[in-house]
Parts: sequence; structure tokens; C-alpha cells
Amino acid sequence: MNKHIEKATQLRNATPMVNNCSQTILRVYAEELGLDENLAAGIAGNFGGGMKCGSTCGAITAGFMILGAKGIESPFAVNEFRRRIAEKHDGMTDCAELLRANAQKGGAKKPHCDNMIFEAIELIDELTKEAE
Repeated sequence: MNKHIEKATQLRNATPMVNNCSQTILRVYAEELGLDENLAAGIAGNFGGGMKCGSTCGAITAGFMILGAKGIESPFAVNEFRRRIAEKHDGMTDCAELLRANAQKGGAKKPHCDNMIFEAIELIDELTKEAE
């Protein structure tokens, strides 16, 4: 298993779970970006729950932040990240829509959000490797 996904799994399985999707991803990459994990969680705090209003998924916004912090800022790469996630979810990228569609299929929230986090991490790592 990928070291970033292992750390995300640990964070998401902690009791009590205190990290939203965005915070989880920023904490996972904090050390390699030279950030304190608590600062990373603070920066990402308001991006969970689709910026706390059901808008763009926190895993996606965190992905944009990590890609930018790693120097990947080209419109092509950023759009590729968003497009590939959207393709896996019937074109949806907003938290509220993703959660509603998941619930309609009988899915629970936490496994859905965990999967969004893992998808984002895999794609961040892939795009980062391609950029090297």
C-alpha cells in the first residue's frame, strides 16, 4: 500500500475521527512539504464538507493545494486532476451531489469520503511522479 494512503487510513480510522477529507490529505503530505501537521489541518479545516457548504469536495480542493505546493500549477495538470476524479463519479465534483448520489445507492458517508481521499491521493502521487 502507498505510504500516503496508509497515513490517510490511520488518520481516518482514529477514534474520535477529527479530520475532514481536506485535512486528512494536507496532514498526509505536511511533513514532505515542510509544514507542521496541525498548521496543515488548520489551513484545510474550512475546505471540508465542500467548503462547509456542499461545494467542491474537500478531497479535490486539498488535491489542488498539494499539487500547487509541489509546483504543479499548469492548467492542464490541474484540470486533468479534476476531470479524472469527475469521470469516476458521473461528472460530479461537489460534496453535496457526491454524498446524495452515494446515499441513493445505499452507501454510507465515511467509506465514500475515505474512497474520495484515496482516489485523490493516488492521482496526486501519479501526477507528481509524471511531473518529475
